[in-house]
Amino acid sequence: MRKLKAVFWDVDGTIADTELCGHRVAFNLAFKDFDLDWYWEENIYLSLLKISGGLNRIIHYRNQINSDLTDVQCTKIQSRKRRHYKNLIKSGKIKLRDGVLRLIDELYRNDIEQFIVTTSGRDSLEPFLNTSLSSHFKFFSGTITYEDVNNHKPFPDAYELALQLSKQSNVDCIAIEDSKIGVDSAKAANLNCLMTLPPWSSTTKNITRRANACVDSLGNVDNPSRLIYGMDLINNYVDLEYITNIIN
Repeated sequence: MRKLKAVFWDVDGTIADTELCGHRVAFNLAFKDFDLDWYWEENIYLSLLKISGGLNRIIHYRNQINSDLTDVQCTKIQSRKRRHYKNLIKSGKIKLRDGVLRLIDELYRNDIEQFIVTTSGRDSLEPFLNTSLSSHFKFFSGTITYEDVNNHKPFPDAYELALQLSKQSNVDCIAIEDSKIGVDSAKAANLNCLMTLPPWSSTTKNITRRANACVDSLGNVDNPSRLIYGMDLINNYVDLEYITNIIN
């Protein structure tokens, strides 16, 4: 049986619910700072998640509503949004998803390398690592952020860089993602992929079926995972044994 060598973690929606409770709130605060009448309700923001990267989302929305904001102004809004996001992270309001710390612990104990692979900028990621994930950040071998690649998810660049840093074969690694964009990125890099439904998803309609398996969360003993598709769970939650099975 093939041995798992490395796990590549997405952050937003996978490790924590940073999207609706973090990024969306920070965007709206930034819009208010610039006296814009923009307000991204949850349904608007969720529709924008198909766009990778915060600045790209602002520009896409500007074009969508025919706003006369310049690219320079959009960049300033994104910069202010990052400041608000950092403050939200430092406040401790962003919670990790069920099973994340348990699985990070288990992988570390079994000498499985772990990397963070995200489209978030480094200045947004670092406050999160230093607060919400501070107790476990030492278990990661590296981070790949927005600044590290030219083409972002769904392109494979970030995961290809993670593979280079890990020095592992793609068949011995797996990405953990929560979105179609993320799964497409991992599969474009010829990686195995486990999909966890994002915490705000109330339906399995239109989810991608390209991942090796899909669950509603990584789960814990007291809060089991629900399998959406793929190989049956062994212990009612995602663990090293289960991940090893789905890459073989």
